[in-house]
Amino acid sequence: MSQTTASFEQDATEVLARCRAALAEIVAALPGDVQRSQDLARALGVDKKLAWRVMNVVQSTDLFEAAQHLPGRSGVRIVLDAARSRNVPGTALNAVVEALDGYERLVEVHAGDKASLELMLSTHARQGRERIDLEHRRAAFRANSYLWGIQAKAIFRSYILHPSTDADLFDFVSVRGFVDLRRIRAHTPWVIHKTKVVDDDGRQRRNVSAQLLDPAAGEPDDPMAVPWLTQFCSKPPPPVRRVAAGPGDVHYEIMSGSVGNTGLSTCVLGSIVRAAAPRYCEPQNDCVELVIRANLPAERLVLDQIVHRDLFGDLPPTLTVYSELTGETPPHAMADARQEVPVSETATYLGRGPAVMHAPGIPRYTAMMEFALQRAGWDPAQFLVHRVEMPYPPIPSAVVLNTPLPERPGK
Repeated sequence: MSQTTASFEQDATEVLARCRAALAEIVAALPGDVQRSQDLARALGVDKKLAWRVMNVVQSTDLFEAAQHLPGRSGVRIVLDAARSRNVPGTALNAVVEALDGYERLVEVHAGDKASLELMLSTHARQGRERIDLEHRRAAFRANSYLWGIQAKAIFRSYILHPSTDADLFDFVSVRGFVDLRRIRAHTPWVIHKTKVVDDDGRQRRNVSAQLLDPAAGEPDDPMAVPWLTQFCSKPPPPVRRVAAGPGDVHYEIMSGSVGNTGLSTCVLGSIVRAAAPRYCEPQNDCVELVIRANLPAERLVLDQIVHRDLFGDLPPTLTVYSELTGETPPHAMADARQEVPVSETATYLGRGPAVMHAPGIPRYTAMMEFALQRAGWDPAQFLVHRVEMPYPPIPSAVVLNTPLPERPGK
């Protein structure tokens, strides 16, 4: 292994291939037909879990996924002692020792410690990626809940898009919220709502404004009203203050309150924007990006795109998740692939109409969408639903559904 010329991926591939081959030689040298972990446990007289790890390494077609199962030194020593007692040739035993020495050098050269190396290897795995991601994201949820002092059972955002009375534009309804928002520390304020409609280059070319969806929340055009969907919120809604955050931007921030389950709250907000954005491709605007920002430790994230069937035709959205460690990513710039966070989730087409809108873990979600559609004056049966569901979403990140805009008819 060269410390100066070989890449990590190249070095790791060579080392892991030697580890797999050496362990496979041990298995092949045992008497009988050893095909399963229980066969190996019986042949060597070792613990079933240890045998399972060895067979996962031997039989995996993905070296980086196999590395997640590689036994430690003590486990390998047990295997070698048992293999020696079964008259496995010394050359095979020595090959395992040499392969593990190479693994130790891999740790020293590229990572410094075994835990760091395991993280580096897991990011290169092709198989078992969903399991690996979930393990790390669940651990991050617990750690972030402690660090930030707040967590939620679910965060969600639903965009309902409909052709505008202006044939070149579309309207949209936004419904967003938190289910069982819970403070871990009492004095933890949190921004629950902020929005702005812009073109791909980040400029706001149209004078658009959001109106309240729920008349119980206040006057429709009152810029100071909190846009609660009151019938879907905890009673009463948590106390909120408004914070100026820049030209034209107002943030709504939940104030401090009770810790734990005594302070649980479910917050749902909704607004409608008429003549919000172009429905056809333009030089400065060639797609629709619908975003939910994951900046709160949550057990689950749901992002829905609910689109009238006449708006984009059969064009499906694509999902991308972007890191926001360096701040919020501007629209369409999210196109910088360097900021992408690898995830195994995709956008799923659920079907048409309210019957497909049920969302486990979000109380009364279908009723919520029907209320929003009724307030907008739209027929629920005409809408196609695409959904992203993501357990333990990575934070801070922007979860984005991107749909290319169609060309203007007759162009």
